[in-house]
Amino acid sequence: MPDAMSNRTRGMNEGPHGAHHIAPDVHGQNFYAIDRQFQDLMSLYMEPGLRAAMTPHFDRLGALAGGRLDELAMIADRNVPVLHPRDRFGRDEDWIDYHPAYREMEKIAFDDFGMHAMSHRAGVLGMTEPAHPLVKYAFTYLYVQAEFGLMCPISMSDTSNFTMKTHASPELKRLLMDRLLSQDPAHMMKGAQLMTEKAGGSDVGALETEAERVGVGADGIERWKIYGQKWFCSHADADLALILARPRGAAPGTQGLGMFALPRRLEDGSRNSYRIVRLKDKLGTRSMASGEIVLEGATAYLVGDVTRGFKQMMSQVNLSRLSHGVRARTTIDAL
Repeated sequence: MPDAMSNRTRGMNEGPHGAHHIAPDVHGQNFYAIDRQFQDLMSLYMEPGLRAAMTPHFDRLGALAGGRLDELAMIADRNVPVLHPRDRFGRDEDWIDYHPAYREMEKIAFDDFGMHAMSHRAGVLGMTEPAHPLVKYAFTYLYVQAEFGLMCPISMSDTSNFTMKTHASPELKRLLMDRLLSQDPAHMMKGAQLMTEKAGGSDVGALETEAERVGVGADGIERWKIYGQKWFCSHADADLALILARPRGAAPGTQGLGMFALPRRLEDGSRNSYRIVRLKDKLGTRSMASGEIVLEGATAYLVGDVTRGFKQMMSQVNLSRLSHGVRARTTIDAL
C-alpha cells in the first residue's frame, strides 16, 4: 500500500501544477471591452447620454491599459526615480529624475484624459460641465489595472483641487486654480498631501511641524513660514502640496493644526525653502517618488480657517479613501 508521500507525489503528477496554474496573459487586450461586469454597472448607474459620450474614451483607455500603459508601467517599475540633491555647482537645487516611461504615463493621465481636472471644470474630453464622480472613478478603475503608482499623484492632484475649491480664499484661488486645473504640461501644477512625521504617523495630532505667520500681502493672500520635517511624502516633488502644521502657540492635538498650500516654486520662479532629503526604497508603487522633506522656513499660503486645518484636510483624506476603494476593487477583480 503506497504511503502518504507517494500519494502526494502521484497527485502532483496527475495534472498541471506550479507555473501551469498561472492565468493566461491578458496583455494586448482591451480592458474595457473584455469587462462585461464593468460595462453592465455603467449601464445601470450612468445616464444613457453620458455613457454614450464616455464609451469611446473608456474604450481608448481600456486599450491603453491592456497595451501601452502596461508596457510603460513595467519599464517605470524597473527604472525608479532618482533624487539629485545638488546641481553640478554644489547648490541645493534638488530635483527628481523620472524615466521617460513615467513621463509618458503622466501625459496619458494628466494631459490626454485630464483625470485630475475632470470633476472640477468643464472642457475635459469635450464635456460641457464637470464630470460626474462616477465618470472619474470609471477612468480610475481602468487606469490602475495597468499602473498603480502614478495613480497616487493623479488622485492627490484631484483631491487637492477639491479641497482648494472648497476651503481656499478667493484670492488664493485666483493665484492657483487655473494652473491646478490645467492640462498643459508647461503650465499645470500637480498636487500632493503632506501629513506624516516621525512623531505623528497614525497620530496626526502629535506632529511637530510649526507655522509662523508672515502676514497678508498686497494680493490679499495670507503667507506663513513652515519649519519642520515630513517623513513620508508621496509625490515628493509635487508643484503644490497641502500640508498640516501647528501655528506657534496653538493648542495641542489636531485642534491646533492649520492647513497650508506649499508651492514647490515661488511666484518669481525661485526654489522654495525646503529640501527633499532622500527617497524611500519601497516594495510597491516604485514608479512614484516618495521621500522625506525638511522645511526650512518654506513659504506657504493659509488655506481656509487656521483653527480648522485638520477638519479641512479630512475632506481630502476621505476622497482619497474613496479612490483607494476603487483601486482595491480592481485588485480584487484581478485576483
